[in-house]
Amino acid sequence: MKLAPKLTILFLLLSILPTAIVGYLAYENGRRTIVQETIGHLVSINIFKNNELKRWIENNKSSIEELAQRPLVRQYASVLVKHDIPDHAYRKAKGSIVEDHLKPRLKYGGFFELFLICPRHGLILASSDEKQEGKQRDTYSYFIEGKSHTYIQGVYYSPALEQSAMTMSTPIKDQQGNLLGVLAGLLDLGELSKIIGLQTEKSQTEDTYLVNTFNFFVTEPRFGQDYALKKAIRTEGVEAGLSGKDGVGFYKDYRGEPVIGAYKWLPEFNMCIITEIDQAEAFAPIVHLAWVIMGIASAISIAAGLLGLFFASTITRPVQKLAAGAEEIGGGNLEHRVGTASKDEIGRLSRTFDRMAESLKATMVSRDELEQRVRDRTAQLEAANKELEAFSYSVSHDLRAPLRAIDGFSRVILEDYTDKLDDEGKRYLNIIGSNTKKMGQLIDDLLLFSRLGRQELRASGIDMGKLAKAVSEELKLAVPERKLKFTINTLIPAQGDQAMIRQVFVNLLSNAVKFTRPKENSVIEVGGSNEGDENIYYVKDNGVGFDMQYVNKLFGVFQRLHSSEEFEGTGVGLAIVQRIIHRHGGRVWVEGKVNGGATFYFTLPNR
Repeated sequence: MKLAPKLTILFLLLSILPTAIVGYLAYENGRRTIVQETIGHLVSINIFKNNELKRWIENNKSSIEELAQRPLVRQYASVLVKHDIPDHAYRKAKGSIVEDHLKPRLKYGGFFELFLICPRHGLILASSDEKQEGKQRDTYSYFIEGKSHTYIQGVYYSPALEQSAMTMSTPIKDQQGNLLGVLAGLLDLGELSKIIGLQTEKSQTEDTYLVNTFNFFVTEPRFGQDYALKKAIRTEGVEAGLSGKDGVGFYKDYRGEPVIGAYKWLPEFNMCIITEIDQAEAFAPIVHLAWVIMGIASAISIAAGLLGLFFASTITRPVQKLAAGAEEIGGGNLEHRVGTASKDEIGRLSRTFDRMAESLKATMVSRDELEQRVRDRTAQLEAANKELEAFSYSVSHDLRAPLRAIDGFSRVILEDYTDKLDDEGKRYLNIIGSNTKKMGQLIDDLLLFSRLGRQELRASGIDMGKLAKAVSEELKLAVPERKLKFTINTLIPAQGDQAMIRQVFVNLLSNAVKFTRPKENSVIEVGGSNEGDENIYYVKDNGVGFDMQYVNKLFGVFQRLHSSEEFEGTGVGLAIVQRIIHRHGGRVWVEGKVNGGATFYFTLPNR
């Protein structure tokens, strides 16, 4: 992509990103504010409506208790209860209690029926609705409870009335406290619906309603008709409220519309109150804000794009001239000069190019000279290789001779003079022998490590599974007393020097055998996979493992994480593995955990 479009895009990004970030933050802040305000409003409505419900109940409770305590009501109730057969006194008492006390009280609006129940038989003796007189109410909870105290039976469906009902009852007692009757009243649920459904502000979707423990509507919801005690509701808000919780939530209401709802359990009424508002209405201001932000961002983007084009045109012309000059100089024309005279950064850069061309011209080296330098460097490398070979020969022969002498004389002394040595002397000679063997092994490992850097790779196809299995069988035979379990999974064939790769398996599997020795059952697994242009192989064991903070030491020469008294070895084996794999163009790494085993990985190119 050319510089002009890049600069234009850069200007757009530099303008849009801050605007987008600020806009997003403003949107999120506005959304949180609206959510908090809406939740606070809905919770306040529930509290307000709950208080209004309690006030309404208390007013009606005071009304029915005052009515039950009137002297004339007590007198008439005593007459009605004592006369099994209606007579003149009975009819007069009944007419007076109905016309002078029960019916007038209905005008206050709290009750739509008031009636007197016989405390002995549970029969309705007098009622503001004369159709109800003579009906039995002895099994109703408001009659049973109403004989001892003022009682409210929650909203229920009355088969007799064929509608929902809520009944309040209170005892009528004489001066001595003797029960004369039970005064009961059916509360006007229309008034309750008005209280609960009263809108507190100009909202199009705000909705408050009551739900009983059977999941039925108690009052009519705003968007329903004839729902009370006829339709069940099972939204998230209702289920939470009926479980005794107070809170808010985001869910779908009885219409299937997404709402924000506040729910509150009313334990004294065995109901919950729900207040909801559509999310669409609640979030309408923030949606409007989002459109405003998008409009501002679009305007800024257009302005930034135009500015970008303007600045790009003023910058790209000298840059294009500079690029053309760089191509000339890069093509070998060291006589070319950019010659930009401007005093800005591009001008200084062009003059730097000119000075660079002068310097290159002055320091230009001829091709016969370069070839001579290559020949000299090759000769130096060949001499270094010869010196390294001489060193290897010296190590192999000059160091081994004294070691063999020390080891041989130690054995002679042990065999021929054993009766003249005490136990301590024998122990010292054994230590000498052991250490000469260790030094011999170290010399072998160092020679192998040295040769690997110079040895020519003889690449061929390698059956990795067969090779790993052969090495594991050899290791089993070497330690027949060990319980070794080798699992050789299917391995992808590879290309490489078979002898070197065999040495990799020997070193890694020997390591696994050595470091699983403390385990009663040694489990060693070999596996692999293919990823892209390389094959990955691993050797996993259940041994003593190591601390990963020392992982960088593992592949260094003479680096050991355990003492030689714990585990034998020269500290060169993993360095040999790394050198072989690197010569094949692969990678080596390890993962482990103290007392959790170790897994060594290596890769070979997939070619």
